[in-house]
Amino acid sequence: MSDNIIEFPLKPKRKKSDMESVIDNALAKIPPKDREKLKFELIKTIDSYDSFFTEWRLSIPDGISEELQKQIYDIAHREHERKMRMLGEIIKLKIKNLVSEYHGMV
Repeated sequence: MSDNIIEFPLKPKRKKSDMESVIDNALAKIPPKDREKLKFELIKTIDSYDSFFTEWRLSIPDGISEELQKQIYDIAHREHERKMRMLGEIIKLKIKNLVSEYHGMV
């Protein structure tokens, strides 16, 4: 059985992502200096989840057909997409939490 680590690098984005828009909208009414602090906290949160969402093991038995290998990889890609949606939801909740905490302190 071979044990592979599959990495899913993010492709460069040409336009602002939905996530960036959510973050920018949530932080729009916060002064720039404090906004940077909140963005830093958000980045720390994202980094803490990094390997869970970007790298995982997939074991493929030796000698299986190419068709079955393709099906396994297709499932792996769907699972990755699901994890990325989950990360997006975590980010949205975290930014709302950070903004709420900020407004509670001000």
